[in-house]
Amino acid sequence: MTFLYFAYGSNLLQQRLHMENPSARFVAVGELKGHKLAFSCIGMNPSEILWRGGAASIREDPNNSVWGCVWRLGNEHLQTLDRQELVYDSKDVTVTSIDGREYTCRTYQLPACYFEDEGPNNRPSPMYLDIIIKGAIQNNLPQHVCGFPENN
Repeated sequence: MTFLYFAYGSNLLQQRLHMENPSARFVAVGELKGHKLAFSCIGMNPSEILWRGGAASIREDPNNSVWGCVWRLGNEHLQTLDRQELVYDSKDVTVTSIDGREYTCRTYQLPACYFEDEGPNNRPSPMYLDIIIKGAIQNNLPQHVCGFPENN
């Protein structure tokens, strides 16, 4: 048995995702409509200790979309993915691939309280942003619609 996962942050990079989830196989580049990419405020999220900056998340926004990757994982990696995304809430979303196919995927979103103090302190670290960009390039995400916030 398998499930589909929509990645938009560091798990865009295959090597990063495979560290804990070796069954992951790329399915498609896809667009999550009605959401925007955001980075959490500093000092609240355990992943910020690892990345030394704001962590990527999605937030509902009817006027935007987030591009990422659809991955197929074996059910044996559902727990490892949940553990990796410990402070995130899981969420089922519909993602549309470039060729118009729709996929129902599991993804992860930080709770709203992680964004109470939005501002310059929630910027991702250069190292973290580099991992996300490498994943976007590796998977040929459309450059003009990667969803990176311009002022964050």
